[in-house]
Amino acid sequence: MANKLVISIVSLVLVVGAVLGVVAVIVKSGGDSDKNVSTSTKNSVCKPTEYQDACHKVLADVDKNSSATYEDYITASIRATADELQKSLEKASNAKKEKDQDSPSHRDLESCEKMLGYATDELQQVLKVVSETQATSLVEQIDPILVWLTAVRAYQTTCVDEIRDEKLKKDMQRGLETSNELTFNAQKIFYNVIDIFKDIGVDLGDLKLPSTGQRRLLDEVHEIEHSGFPAWVPTTDRRLLGAKKSKANKKPKLKSQALFKTPPPPPLPATVTPNAVVAQDGSGKFKGIKQALAAYPPNQQGRYIIYVKAGVYNEGQIIIDKTQNNVYMYGDGRDKTIITGSLNFAIQKIGTSQTATVAALGERFMAKGICFRNTIGPAGHQAVAFRSQSPHTVMMDCSFEGYQDTLYYHTHDQFYKNCAISGTVDFIFGTGRAIIQDSEIFVNKPEKNQANMVTADGRMKFEEAGGVVLHNCKIMASAELAPEKAQFATYLGRPWKPSATSVIMLCDIGDMIRPEGWTQWESPEGKNNHMTCMFREYGNKGPGSNTAARVKWPSVKVIQDEREAIGFTAGTFMPWLPQYGIAANLGL
Repeated sequence: MANKLVISIVSLVLVVGAVLGVVAVIVKSGGDSDKNVSTSTKNSVCKPTEYQDACHKVLADVDKNSSATYEDYITASIRATADELQKSLEKASNAKKEKDQDSPSHRDLESCEKMLGYATDELQQVLKVVSETQATSLVEQIDPILVWLTAVRAYQTTCVDEIRDEKLKKDMQRGLETSNELTFNAQKIFYNVIDIFKDIGVDLGDLKLPSTGQRRLLDEVHEIEHSGFPAWVPTTDRRLLGAKKSKANKKPKLKSQALFKTPPPPPLPATVTPNAVVAQDGSGKFKGIKQALAAYPPNQQGRYIIYVKAGVYNEGQIIIDKTQNNVYMYGDGRDKTIITGSLNFAIQKIGTSQTATVAALGERFMAKGICFRNTIGPAGHQAVAFRSQSPHTVMMDCSFEGYQDTLYYHTHDQFYKNCAISGTVDFIFGTGRAIIQDSEIFVNKPEKNQANMVTADGRMKFEEAGGVVLHNCKIMASAELAPEKAQFATYLGRPWKPSATSVIMLCDIGDMIRPEGWTQWESPEGKNNHMTCMFREYGNKGPGSNTAARVKWPSVKVIQDEREAIGFTAGTFMPWLPQYGIAANLGL
């Protein structure tokens, strides 16, 4: 069997590549792009969108332009979303100024302002790519664009979710209504680009398009090499993480770099010298991690490498800022290098996203051999140990320790390998796209009258690039829960948002998992999420893997066929592709 296995549901990205390749030929030959685009183009672009009126409204001006191209319509949809987001950001900023600085509402609006700032910034990146990239290159960005648009939507939702004052929450919800609609419309447009071009009348020649059923799948063409890393992890970074070089034949890879503000790090020497050494005993240049991050050069090229020696580091919240890209932080082992904090929602009244002991914002954050810990315990309720919105996060040989909301895969693609994760309520949660592979998942003892949920995904729409996969993991009770596991209900997950997606695949599941496996979201706004989400199990073992008594929701499915597990088969409502590395783990 080949050392490298490439899994693809139905490669939307490659098919779109073929489609826009045809379009590029038409453009080069003085075809349709040189002609006036008829009003029907607007109808075709808006056809797949959910909010039709909003779509037609923002494309009306383009429709009046007799020299408008097909690309102008798509660009206009993104630009209109950016304009609305800017208005929402200004609304949040103005509302914050009216609140007392020590009030909970001021803090909530401050967090909201940050989130909308992230959304605005990242949407500008998408707009830049869409407006400046030629069709032949833009096609390679379709999947990454969906990832970034999903992040834009997630930030808007985070802004509203973390506002506690109901009146203020409703005000912000109304203020974000249009930008949310336009974001969802943009996702639909990119997701359905093949149908749009067919509708416009572009001659696709002999290109064979997938069926309607297949088109419901959201595809991803990431590869996992023999080392077990997705294709987007550069060879140099794999070397830093101790990965073995793959001997497999090279396959085409997604080129997702155009959306980044910085280029991929250049090759590094075989022997890596840290840019900064952190040691509490004074043997390094810095005694604190914050000091090392503050020394990040303004024009840093390549990886900024921080070696954190053994010790317990309690420095308040540590943030890898948006301007601090390509940070690689490694320690002496997850049992020796420990970063700790105790920020929390219940006691300190801080929004969930702001409770993280460590938050990674800059592009391509990577860590190895470090423990990320939140020590507040179950009484603190939402208390994050690690939150990442860093595009292409890679974490290896790390541990994430906490109770409720331990690991927050907030946005973008994130990969976790050989890690240990512990918690209670929704302790692996987020709105990004995460793969957790070859890791140990420990369920802790919650507060009295609480239940444990391993996963809580926040995917809103099936067109979004989101979801979480636990692959080849061991899910077990921690030492503190084991003696009392019968007293606390533990589930594989619950649906945080309507299209929540959790896949438990080839895992060893302990007996603390209830026979029904999954549970509902209890709040009024999420009471029907269990009917629309997507929960999947395949090839698991252990006492908790018995699926005979699983809940009978339409959203829950036990995969029986190996081929379906690999691709979730054509025609199945499958939004995201599970990833895997070593062939032996799959039993193929």
